[in-house]
Amino acid sequence: MKLRTIVSGVSIAALIVALALMSNVLITSSNQPIIQSSIKEESNLSYTKTTLTVVGYGLVRYNPDSLSVSFTMVGQGTSAEEALTRCSEKTVAVINLLKSLGISEEDMKTSYINVYPVYDWEAKPPRIIGYQAEYSLSIVVRDIQMASKVIDNAVKAGADRINGVTFTLSSGKEDELKMEAIKAAVEDARAKANIIAKTLGLKILSIESISLSSTEVPTPIPLYREQVATATIPILPSQGVITATVTLVYILGAET
Repeated sequence: MKLRTIVSGVSIAALIVALALMSNVLITSSNQPIIQSSIKEESNLSYTKTTLTVVGYGLVRYNPDSLSVSFTMVGQGTSAEEALTRCSEKTVAVINLLKSLGISEEDMKTSYINVYPVYDWEAKPPRIIGYQAEYSLSIVVRDIQMASKVIDNAVKAGADRINGVTFTLSSGKEDELKMEAIKAAVEDARAKANIIAKTLGLKILSIESISLSSTEVPTPIPLYREQVATATIPILPSQGVITATVTLVYILGAET
């Protein structure tokens, strides 16, 4: 009985050793292909990448579709109240005239109102001889064809000074032209890249990165005072420009 027990114990021990050896072989053989695969992938990644950085420029010309102008009405009197009343009368007349020409109240804005004393500086000491009031009204004319008529009639209605006449672009039209400028910049970059790649005997494989460097918004175009000195002179706006700049990085490869 003891002999059987010993033999049985020896058999079990031998079995454990055998299983351990087999397990080691299995682990080793299963790991080997993974190591080989990893080495293969690394070797596939070792290549030279050729990149080309191109800057594209886009420019769109436009004709302004609106005009902004500021009118100043002046009133004088022996008292501040009298000066302000006379200034107010002119202002009301100008506003009513503008409304009759189709300028909405939303396109009118009070810029400033001033009332100040007028001095006789020859007197010793200087003394107040009256008062002057000023009212500045800024407006937007959304129909360029009406600009000359609006300015002419505002002066006839009582405007004493014309300031800050500039041609502008409405927000909707501005957004549309910005997109056109960006599109032109991208097309410019693509044309440059194609020429460079073709000259080098390469081809464009893909685009690695794109960045919009800048978009220059339209700036108001001034109309100088001598151009609006008389209403008989036609008011013709100059052309404006909107520009865009993009940077593209291309990946190039050999022609197949």
